[in-house]
Amino acid sequence: MGLRPYAPVHLRVRDEAGALVLRWIRRTRIGGDGWEAPEVPLGEEAEAYVVRVLAGASVLREENVSAPEWVYTLTMQAADGVAGGFTLAVAQVSALWGPGPFAMLSVG
Repeated sequence: MGLRPYAPVHLRVRDEAGALVLRWIRRTRIGGDGWEAPEVPLGEEAEAYVVRVLAGASVLREENVSAPEWVYTLTMQAADGVAGGFTLAVAQVSALWGPGPFAMLSVG
């Protein structure tokens, strides 16, 4: 369990002309106790996340990203058939563990 990544925090979404821009802040298990740096150290081989779009328990879309931001374009939304409310979920990914727990944000 000590290798499992923490869930990201402070998920927020902003509507930019219909496209939804999702941003979050990563967390670390390694070297994150200091307050000197503006951001916690990565603590992994590479920065990696899994982003999911959920309608209830159904996964409509799953994307792998390498930065703490993802854009859900109007084209993607139309292809996924999202209407009304849905959930955006993000998990940090460890090369040793895989995805950690998902942080979730309800939209709509």
